[in-house]
Amino acid sequence: MAGYSCKPVHKMRSLIFLGFLAVALQVNAQQGFVSIDCGMDGSTSYNDTVTGITYDPDAKYINSGVNYKINKTFLETGIPVQAETLRSFPNGSRNCYTINGIIQGDKYLIRGLFFHGNYDGRTPVAFEIHLGMNFSRLVNITDPSDLIWGEIITVARDNSFSVCLVNINSGTPFISALELRHIGSKDVYKDVTQTNSLLLYARANTGDAAQDIRYPDDAYDRIWQPLVTPTVWADINSSQPIQTSPGDAFQVPAAVMATAVTPANDTSLTFYVGVGTGVVYYVYMHFADFNALSQTENRMFDVFVNDELKVSSFKPEYLQSTHISLSVTSAPGTEVADKFTLTSTSGSSFPPILNAIEVYGVIPLQ
Repeated sequence: MAGYSCKPVHKMRSLIFLGFLAVALQVNAQQGFVSIDCGMDGSTSYNDTVTGITYDPDAKYINSGVNYKINKTFLETGIPVQAETLRSFPNGSRNCYTINGIIQGDKYLIRGLFFHGNYDGRTPVAFEIHLGMNFSRLVNITDPSDLIWGEIITVARDNSFSVCLVNINSGTPFISALELRHIGSKDVYKDVTQTNSLLLYARANTGDAAQDIRYPDDAYDRIWQPLVTPTVWADINSSQPIQTSPGDAFQVPAAVMATAVTPANDTSLTFYVGVGTGVVYYVYMHFADFNALSQTENRMFDVFVNDELKVSSFKPEYLQSTHISLSVTSAPGTEVADKFTLTSTSGSSFPPILNAIEVYGVIPLQ
């Protein structure tokens, strides 16, 4: 009997050790993450079963507001569990979450989730989000089923952040979740400075992408949403892993870079970006070639914005991610979207390719 019981005990100890190791690795991977489930009752943290991210109740970050649960009819499959509760602020013109332990001078991604879910039966509602004293964005809810993410990348000017919901007399401000992700002082998002933050307009995963991609695939927990492929484009994908080029600090997930689009029957890939009039914004396009080209073949293209040449003779790297960064100012006094065109050069063997794209507006900091 002693020989029979010894082996299972050793195996159990190994499994326990591996379990602790997995938890330790997960916690270490989430260093620099602050994940707050707003309006959550109790004082116990939990792990999101979809992302594995640990969420905390919001009581230790704010001392105002009222907790609510959304209407049961809005508990639909597919909404994040964090959207099931919210904190509402019927009193006061300005209510702020305070997040301490910030590294001054480093870059951070700050994201809010807003899902009304008809918790009070009152829509539409609009309010502002401020980062400290700086306006970040307007949240405008016209339908209680709207699921809205608001995201900004900024440099920490202090050792804490204040994320404030500001009442503009257009309904009661509320928030479902608040997330902070440490990016650091790396070369990624160089356009984020002490004087300018970047407000996310779009982050799209092109090609045959079926669902959102975020952490743990993305170390910064950026959310990459599938882009519906127009009929004039063709989906392509790679069965081989995509590596990050040594000169590319964006670290776009391999799962995002493994899908792409190319013109279906043309030598040009055209898309439009509409952000308003007279707005300064940045476009980051991400590329990786899936074709192992011979010495006599190449994939080379020019990039035009509103028919003006911005980048000439760009060559994506084989199975390695690279990017193009563009600063654009939309035309004043017109609602016409800006046209982006990727056009094959005369000597190119293959048409253009596009794996992913990000669009950010510039928010000057006071």
